[in-house]
Amino acid sequence: MSLDFPTITVLGFLLCIGIAVGFSLLLVVLRGQPVLRQWTISLWLLTVGVTLLALRPYLPLAPAVLAGNAAMAGCGLMMLRGVALHLEQLLPLWRPLLIAAAFMAGIFAFLVLWPNLHLRLQVFSVFALIVDGWIAWLLLRHAPAQQRTSCRLAAAVFLAEAALYAVRLFLPAAPDAGEDIMRTGSPMFVTYIAGVMLELARCFAMVLLLVERMLVDLRHAARTDGLTGLLNRSALLADGQAQLQLMRRQQRPLALLLVDVDHFKRINDRWGHLAGDQVLRHFASVLQHSTQGRTHLLGRYGGEEFVLVLADGTSSDAVALAALIRTHLQQYPALLAGGPVTVTASIGLAMDEGQGDLSTLLAAADAALYRAKAEGRDRLVCAVPATISALPIADDAVPV
Repeated sequence: MSLDFPTITVLGFLLCIGIAVGFSLLLVVLRGQPVLRQWTISLWLLTVGVTLLALRPYLPLAPAVLAGNAAMAGCGLMMLRGVALHLEQLLPLWRPLLIAAAFMAGIFAFLVLWPNLHLRLQVFSVFALIVDGWIAWLLLRHAPAQQRTSCRLAAAVFLAEAALYAVRLFLPAAPDAGEDIMRTGSPMFVTYIAGVMLELARCFAMVLLLVERMLVDLRHAARTDGLTGLLNRSALLADGQAQLQLMRRQQRPLALLLVDVDHFKRINDRWGHLAGDQVLRHFASVLQHSTQGRTHLLGRYGGEEFVLVLADGTSSDAVALAALIRTHLQQYPALLAGGPVTVTASIGLAMDEGQGDLSTLLAAADAALYRAKAEGRDRLVCAVPATISALPIADDAVPV
């Protein structure tokens, strides 16, 4: 089969419809992906546009060209919106609509008022250049740190497509082409082949964006406590150990607070486990509010216990933070169905003394927490140095 204009048109049509069907099937599986929905609509609009423009010899010229270009404009806008949504960037709708309106005005002018196929191709090239450049700029400017690889690769594809349309602006059309796009000449023919190849590359780029985003979300879910949104136990232990080693290398202090919700069993027994879950979420939000602006790790250690690792935190910093947490708990009661409920906390504090690992600090903080509960709860108790944390807590533990 020779590579002439009709062949390239058929191949382009088959490629577009194949990609659109493929993304539609992905959408069936990944229903919760709004970005995928935007891109699937974009690909179907592209298929409609290519179909209408390919069937121009068999349809009324003006309606086919206007409808086909309108579909192509919609394709670009939906692609742009999908990328902005993927990057969580607010994109005012009026800006792309204004560009699309100017594009359609140009197509109308050089179709109805001053018919000229070459100028219409140039108008389309300018529109595609703007949209592709805008998408590439978004991908490079707003790429999340954990998704830079896919964003950069996708940006490279869109920049290549933009470069193709920039080159097309300076290519002449055959003088005898008239309104037949199939007779615009060999230079244009080469750009059509390149366009088909780049369309396939763009498809893979979009899939790559989705895959890396889902991998990031899965890694985040594996490290996050499902109830409170804080770090879960395994992530907390891993990150806490890394933070402990970093502070020791830099000869800087580190404090660990083990925080326990007082009388949590009573809350569950009186109001039920759903209310208990609500209290835990409230407790976590208070801890987050109290630690704003500090270098810290915060996670749910298990049940109603939470761990706060305060990097570069002295004992006085940790004591002040514990007091702030208790104050915020008094100021912001948990709002349950039965009314507001004031929650208190018992806190065990351990300071790193340069020996052992994170489990040593946790053991010391746990012993201090046990002392805080034994002394009446709703208080802070400081542990003895971590070097002797395996021993029972002596009287030199300081309740606050």
